[in-house]
Amino acid sequence: MSDRPVPHRVRRTGQKLARAMRRLAPARWYASMPHPGLAGALGRFATANSDIHDHLGTIFFEAVAASPRLIVELGTRGGVSTRALLAAAEVTGAQVLSVDIADCSAVDLPAALRARWTFVQADDVAFARAPFEQFCASRGLPPSPEVIFIDTSHEYEHTRAELAAWMPRLATPGVMLFHDTHMGKGWRRTLSGKAEPGGNGTRGVIQAIEEVFGRRWDETTYFADAACGYVVSHVPWSSGFTVLRKVPAPPAPGTAGGVSPAE
Repeated sequence: MSDRPVPHRVRRTGQKLARAMRRLAPARWYASMPHPGLAGALGRFATANSDIHDHLGTIFFEAVAASPRLIVELGTRGGVSTRALLAAAEVTGAQVLSVDIADCSAVDLPAALRARWTFVQADDVAFARAPFEQFCASRGLPPSPEVIFIDTSHEYEHTRAELAAWMPRLATPGVMLFHDTHMGKGWRRTLSGKAEPGGNGTRGVIQAIEEVFGRRWDETTYFADAACGYVVSHVPWSSGFTVLRKVPAPPAPGTAGGVSPAE
């Protein structure tokens, strides 16, 4: 490979061509659902426009990667994210517990997946205490879900309370997933490049998460971070999606799996 410098006129021509291409063909991406189980669980929602559509693949991936026995969904609404979580549960043999303040027990879900699903109408913060322990005990499960997905009120105080109630419940390793972590601008842009109103004008969810980690993030950007025993990733499109993956502490020197000082 030559190390000769690129002539100025050639570089300028390349830059002009690149600018022209960006104008003619602006960057657009589309979320696809190649896994047949996920596509089948989503049904018409695999291609339907929704605020969560661009994140369904991530929800499925993170839930499967966690190898869960129990997946907890806080906020059910129309059940689109529930379908993605149930598809992951089918792969891993997990159960899905959905909690919502409204009665979502009749949401449209594939009949074949309902056997893995339990819906509880309750305040999700109050349910995190004794009722959740009772739920797990009745099913022979430890009260430590490997996956917790939160998509509820998006309000700062409520999110703070959810984090205080549910983060101690998360298994190690485990993952917490948050939708609507980029809501402050009042608009959202999808992977396809479409812009539409959708934000609530606040930083409620991301601000509450920041306080837990002692960080200040720019949720308008893609970022990754590591702090407090978690690795964090965030994408800003489609109202934002943030992943908190709880990782095991590294072994101490001199313990099994660690490196002793003498080594």
